[in-house]
Amino acid sequence: MVLTDRELFLLIICTVFYITLFILVLQNHRSKIQLLQSRLDNIHAMQKMAVIEPRRQDVTTLFSTPIYLRIKEYLNDGRSMNQSDWQELTEAVDGLYSGFSEKLFSLYRMSEQDYHVSLLIKVRIQPKDIATLTAHSKESIASTRSRLYQKVFGKKGSTKDWDDFVLSI
Repeated sequence: MVLTDRELFLLIICTVFYITLFILVLQNHRSKIQLLQSRLDNIHAMQKMAVIEPRRQDVTTLFSTPIYLRIKEYLNDGRSMNQSDWQELTEAVDGLYSGFSEKLFSLYRMSEQDYHVSLLIKVRIQPKDIATLTAHSKESIASTRSRLYQKVFGKKGSTKDWDDFVLSI
């Protein structure tokens, strides 16, 4: 079988196209691997410089702050937190757990909801109460926690896995 010039030209074009496509897919795969490796390196670095869990006295101090007491009032009333409450809670947590927020944001570009859920986990608020304080459903909070674990670690994890990680940093 002899190929005409046109058929040969089409064969060459198709071959070049498939080779180019293969190279693009390979580069995309490599960049995803590099991103996951970078995240893993960040996690390892954070574990090395992990903040030692605060002394019981420090945790007690957090539980007696005005924002924490206000959170308890909001839960009793079934209300959600406002923007100034979130700012005050962030300052209290970062003051006690040095660089907590910075470490979280270095792992993954979190949405406001992701960050608020993680912040409340850090101050040991129960998931059902997190739902109330963020004005989301319990299912949404559970989904957020497991999704964050998967985004940061690149593998499936339970809601408890994310909670344990947040409490460790």
